[in-house]
Formats: sequence, structure tokens, C-alpha cells
Amino acid sequence: MNLNSIFSAWLIWFVLGVGLAFLELQMPGFVVLFFGLGCWVVAGVLLIWPLTVAQQVLLFIVATIVSIVSLRRWLLKIFRGMSTDASEKDYDDFPRGAHVSVAQRITPEVHGRIQFRGTLWYAAADEAIEKGETVEIIRFAGDSRQVFFVKKV
Repeated sequence: MNLNSIFSAWLIWFVLGVGLAFLELQMPGFVVLFFGLGCWVVAGVLLIWPLTVAQQVLLFIVATIVSIVSLRRWLLKIFRGMSTDASEKDYDDFPRGAHVSVAQRITPEVHGRIQFRGTLWYAAADEAIEKGETVEIIRFAGDSRQVFFVKKV
């Protein structure tokens, strides 16, 4: 068995496609998967017809662009999912006015944690608020987009 049969062009493209598909799991944006699809198209064509390296690269570019343009929006709808929680039908990016429970004590000096939409979020306040109390989300704290400013209800 020689190296040319082990490392044939179609196998290299296929393995590269698998690697890119797994890389998508680590990267945001849902784009890398389409590069993997382009690799798989080239691998499939190479099983049927021999292509030069230039033809392989051109086919890869065209297949990737076509898959992004034609499949990305459709696949985003599938993988984004749907919520079955009736309270989230009118989902808003900012939950101003939402009443939530304090999961970790909040003081003016130290951020605490609140329970919101099934996740713990950092929260700041002008007064000490104990665990278990209900608070209202007012705004983001300072310039942060990850810490909510809350007040007692």
C-alpha cells in the first residue's frame, strides 16, 4: 500500500471538511460549517472525476459560497430552536422591568447574582440585597453589557 492511496485527494478534502465541521462547535457565527460543506463537495466530486488542484480550489470556493448563500438562513432557523415557555413569546433583548430572584447577596461594593431565564447573571445595586429577595432589573450597570443594575421591589 503506497502513500498516494492512503492520502488521496478526496480523503484529504473529506477529513478537512470533518475538521472544519467540528471547529464550528468552538466558533460563533455559523459560517465555518459551510467551508466544511465545500470540502465535502470537492471530496464527492473527486470520487467521480479527477480534477486538477486549481479546479479543486475553484470548486471549493464556489461550493462554499453557494452553501452559505442558500443554506445559512434556513439552517439558522433550525439550530436556533424555539422556546415552548409561554412567558418568552415576546422576547426582548433587554429585560427592563423584569422581576427576578437574587441568588447571591448583592452589595454596593460587590456584585451578586440573580436568577433570570434559567441562568445566573451578575447584578449590581446601590443597597445591600439578600439572597432570596425579589428585585427589578433597571438597566445595565455602567458600561457593562453583562451586569444588570437592580433595585428591590
